[in-house]
Amino acid sequence: MLEIKDVKFCIIRMFRNSYNYGKLFLAGILLSLSFCLIAEDLAVTEKFQAGLNAMKAGAYVKAADNFLDAEHLARNVRMKAEAAKEAMMAYRKANLLYKEFTVIERLLNSYPAEVDFGKLVEREYEICEAYYNGHRDYEFWSLRWIPWLLGPDRSEEILEKALKHAPFAQTAPRAKLRLAVLQLENGKVKEALKQLRELVKNYPQSKYCKFAYLELGNALFQLSMTGDGDGKYNGEAVNVFEKFIKTYPNAAEIDWVKKCLLRSKDIQAKRLLGIAKFYKRIGRTAPAERYLNDILIKYPDTKSAEDSEEILAKIDKSYTPEGFRPTLESRYQKYDVIPIPAQTSRIIMVPENSNGKYLFPLRDLGIKRRDSKAENENE
Repeated sequence: MLEIKDVKFCIIRMFRNSYNYGKLFLAGILLSLSFCLIAEDLAVTEKFQAGLNAMKAGAYVKAADNFLDAEHLARNVRMKAEAAKEAMMAYRKANLLYKEFTVIERLLNSYPAEVDFGKLVEREYEICEAYYNGHRDYEFWSLRWIPWLLGPDRSEEILEKALKHAPFAQTAPRAKLRLAVLQLENGKVKEALKQLRELVKNYPQSKYCKFAYLELGNALFQLSMTGDGDGKYNGEAVNVFEKFIKTYPNAAEIDWVKKCLLRSKDIQAKRLLGIAKFYKRIGRTAPAERYLNDILIKYPDTKSAEDSEEILAKIDKSYTPEGFRPTLESRYQKYDVIPIPAQTSRIIMVPENSNGKYLFPLRDLGIKRRDSKAENENE
């Protein structure tokens, strides 16, 4: 049995030799790390080669999986980028455009120095164009033989990210307009208004600016009809319609815009009239007169102008109505009535009109009757 002094001696001796043991231990760690790195590089090479072999065999999804594994295992940034590029091409060949888009996003965000930034953003716009025209990825690759088992529409997501990378690209105006329309359809009104305002402001010479005015004006007009507290939306809608009329006086939509402008002014005048009535009801005639005068000066051709004049005459006995109001224009757009062109039918008689004589429709076979008199003259 060891005594306490023997234990103390063993501990002291161990500490004396700790320097040599530390060197050996460190060398062992470095050697094991080098073996791990070599094994890791071999795994990356193996995955990359497996991806190339799958590409040659036409197994594009399997190839992409191998390339993405190689990207994950690789330590070198350039090697990671090369593996991601190959995965992108594999998904492109498999026509899985959204998966290709996700890899492009990773290339743009993680390896921007290793890629052609402009070319990849242009490819994102091309993918969005394909989605806009009806492309959908397979929801499950193993069940791709089921034609209706497709993924959702990714157009909005792709457009948002492509515009974030290149907001002033050549195709940006069209992309902004499409994104705004999609956002309006999906109920994202505030986001859509932001895109339309930016399009009108930043691309005034673009051919898509005209349609942005129409979409923006219509969206603001619809918002003003559903309750527009301080009249902000209505005021902006009026400005948009007036700017459209000034910029595109010969546009085919000019009549519709003018009618919307009249209806927008009606909404604004009605709102002011309601405020004036409220102040009159609580006995504050001064602000009531001010609002009524605003209606008569700014909106004389609205439906509320006549009521405003009548109320103002009751409040201010010295006020004399003009006695003449401009004729109110129709608030509804007129359309040219074009009759449906006459079309001859090859059905000579239908069974219902044959008094039971025919069971099937009697059709014209297109055989011209020969004129017997003309034939005799020719003979």
